[in-house]
Amino acid sequence: MNQSLSFQSSIPDTQYPVLITGIAGFIAGHLAERLLAEGTPVRGLARRPDAAGWLAGPGVEVVRGDLLDAAAVARAAAGCRVVVHAAAWTGGAGLSPELAWRTNVEGTANVLAAARAAGVERFVYVSSVAVYGVNRAALIDESMPTPPVGQAYPDSKIAAEQMVRESGLPYVIVRPASTYGPRGGAWTVGPIEAIRRGRLVLWGRDAGWVTPGYIDNVVDGLWLVLTHPAAVGETFNLCDDRAVTYREFYLAYARMLGKESLPTVPRWLATHARTAPANLLRRLLGKPPIGPWSLHFRRNPSQFSVEKAGRLLGYSPQVDLAEGMRRTEAWLRAEGYLTGQ
Repeated sequence: MNQSLSFQSSIPDTQYPVLITGIAGFIAGHLAERLLAEGTPVRGLARRPDAAGWLAGPGVEVVRGDLLDAAAVARAAAGCRVVVHAAAWTGGAGLSPELAWRTNVEGTANVLAAARAAGVERFVYVSSVAVYGVNRAALIDESMPTPPVGQAYPDSKIAAEQMVRESGLPYVIVRPASTYGPRGGAWTVGPIEAIRRGRLVLWGRDAGWVTPGYIDNVVDGLWLVLTHPAAVGETFNLCDDRAVTYREFYLAYARMLGKESLPTVPRWLATHARTAPANLLRRLLGKPPIGPWSLHFRRNPSQFSVEKAGRLLGYSPQVDLAEGMRRTEAWLRAEGYLTGQ
């Protein structure tokens, strides 16, 4: 597929760079590579440009800037006709609750304002399936409600999505699920490191569902979102089309390390992770308390549907879990994450 970006009809002219915020991140970096391969210049906003140094080369401009620095964001957006807002606080303990919220909400407001000033023709917001909160439907599609749950990450994404819808810009919202693959963090290197340290445990049968999204599948979806005229004004889940249990997902990583099983705790014991004493202990250890969404996500009874993206955009995930894990293992091995186990 070599459909170049051209905003005479539905998408941007290749003489204008596409701005990607958080370009040093996992999904954003892979998207930048795809755009470059398709002949589209890329401008990236990054707090630490050196972290995106591997993107250095023709067609890429990495600009230093923080989402909370409105002037820096405006400079980055100037001259762009498409913005992909992928930068976000994703739930780690590195920021205070106030700064985390500001990063996702006020930061999005700054990017929207910069996009309006630049006159962009498509604004793509990278949200998350976390916005569905504690929904227990067997199949979750984009028509489902997204009520706040009292936890910073999903609630900040919900608030940011609302601002995007009210912005007056030609927008698209995408909700990736558990995205994994080469250069991945939380769903790739994270499980490997936790298994190596003996910190990844199964909760009983661990039969909650995870809908993985191999990175190439997700980027294929983003390319469609950027190039398809039917995408504007819509929201799409972007992930694979098959859910698996957490047990199946994590054991795939365990086998990369030569393990056929993982430590297991009774499910009822895991449920006590949200009790007051347990959260007090987490605070003493410098860890954030476990919120209702975090616990639900691990026991999730739902699969996230990509039917809408398939119907409107022709989205069809090409890499299944077995192949995705094979490619991921090859990268992990090449990068030394599987040595010395």
